[in-house]
Amino acid sequence: MTPLHLGPDVVQRLIPHRRPFLMVDAVEALEVGERPALRASRLVTANEPVFEGHFPGLHLWPGVYTIEGLGQTCNLLLVLLAMQEDHGEPSEVLAALEHLERALTLRPHDARIVEVVSARLAARPRGWNLGMSAAVQVKLVRPVFAGQRLDYEVRRTHQHDALVRFDVEASVSGQRVAQGTMTSALSIGSLPGGGSDA
Repeated sequence: MTPLHLGPDVVQRLIPHRRPFLMVDAVEALEVGERPALRASRLVTANEPVFEGHFPGLHLWPGVYTIEGLGQTCNLLLVLLAMQEDHGEPSEVLAALEHLERALTLRPHDARIVEVVSARLAARPRGWNLGMSAAVQVKLVRPVFAGQRLDYEVRRTHQHDALVRFDVEASVSGQRVAQGTMTSALSIGSLPGGGSDA
């Protein structure tokens, strides 16, 4: 995978989720090609609102939040693929996003590139429609606790008309905590890449 470091301010420009239900803090790496993949992460902190009512005295992260994080990572992958399809050369799109990340973290950047990519993100092309889960088959295999970093990896394995299937996995410190498949349903014609592959 190609490293792609995008923080929470860029993530929030790519998908509509917001705290307390934004389950992705950062994008880590992207792989394009026949079976594209994305790595992302979420730091679980002790002051998450859910811990006030979910096992008070035991900072146990709800498994459904891990699954939601995997779903949001699938949506991020679809958005990044749509951006590349709509705006040409993948390396140029990734470079533009990295300039936006630098601008949002007060590092040197090209202001012209940031202005262009910000305008494109605001325009939201038709192909950037986000999917709703049509099927979720994810097994939770280990608990996650406050103070840990969840690492998500999703890979698009199949695409047919309105359905996109992903293999998904979440881990903490290299130990798998969840694994399975997710299928997203979108309106026909809104998928990056269109058509089908199996």
